[in-house]
Amino acid sequence: MKPLSKILEIFSKRKKLILSLLIGLISIFFLKEASYFLYKSSPEQQVINSGFYYLSKSDLSKEYDSDSFLFPYHLKIFKIDLSPEGFKRYCKFLLYIISAILIAYTYYFRGSFTGIFIGFFLLFSPLYLIQNNWVGFADHLTFFWSVLLVLFLDLRDQDPGKKVHLYVLFFLFVLGSWTHFYQLVPISFLVLFLFFWEKKEIDRDVFKVFLLGIFAGRVSSFLIFYLHGIEWNERRLDTAQSLGFARWYSMHTKHLLLTLVSFWNGLLFLFLENLIRKKISILLVCFGAFFITFFTADTTRVFSHLFYPAWISLWLIRSRNGFSRPEKCVLSMGLVLAAIYLLVFDPFYKWGGDLIHLGPRISF
Repeated sequence: MKPLSKILEIFSKRKKLILSLLIGLISIFFLKEASYFLYKSSPEQQVINSGFYYLSKSDLSKEYDSDSFLFPYHLKIFKIDLSPEGFKRYCKFLLYIISAILIAYTYYFRGSFTGIFIGFFLLFSPLYLIQNNWVGFADHLTFFWSVLLVLFLDLRDQDPGKKVHLYVLFFLFVLGSWTHFYQLVPISFLVLFLFFWEKKEIDRDVFKVFLLGIFAGRVSSFLIFYLHGIEWNERRLDTAQSLGFARWYSMHTKHLLLTLVSFWNGLLFLFLENLIRKKISILLVCFGAFFITFFTADTTRVFSHLFYPAWISLWLIRSRNGFSRPEKCVLSMGLVLAAIYLLVFDPFYKWGGDLIHLGPRISF
């Protein structure tokens, strides 16, 4: 009977894998159409970075930023010649494909409820609002690496003996450093902090790989620019240092309450549920994201990309033992409230000292 039970187990796993991949594929189409409905806006409310599009047509030059060159440059390397509209679609494709990977992974390893929950959680998050309206930035590829970081940390925790997960994490840190160094570093730190906190121990191998990967990514960036005869630049740091503390303070205290609302986009109920369950780790991560966001102008955009990968990581950690029936009811209610918020209220995000409204989804 043992051979028969093993055969049935293998068949069951393959069946579940195929179903998970199918769910992930379907989610691409669902998320695309649903996000178009929820976050459609006029060109005036969108922020388009055409600079990266034109960079994707040329080789490395002084026009590239040393901390974020991979996004446009990989299109040049692979000779992917996109039109402006094709470039916009490619940005959003990265968002939908990594979301599908996350949903399929969660559905396979955590069950149907968690997989579906994660899908709607992503859709209702301000991260989806931002990535559907800030197009042409490295954020889309950075979020791609961020989700893979979360997934491989989860795989590492499931099977600590496998070294391949460490090798993959190393390359993720290197590629992330090339994509958006000053965004990837705090994202990785916040994700790792939450991961270690929830485990109640520091995985020294993972932490070493993090430090080595970030260092290797930064040094290799310098070498790549040096070998191309390009002067090393730190335009992003120069811009940040040119604005004083008073400017940052006045910018973020304007519309303070609505700014905080924009950070949750209807998901505040789920955040409060986390706090009630005494998940102090997510509060600490939130404060860390607040602190870094304070020194930037792209308020909602920065907070979303810093905070939500860590929050996704917490959902994966919580769901390891499955959710109880009361938990499922509470979490489902949180998603319903988020959906109602998005349908009733005018979606918006904070940029500099201004609130940018997308416009009402439903006319009464």
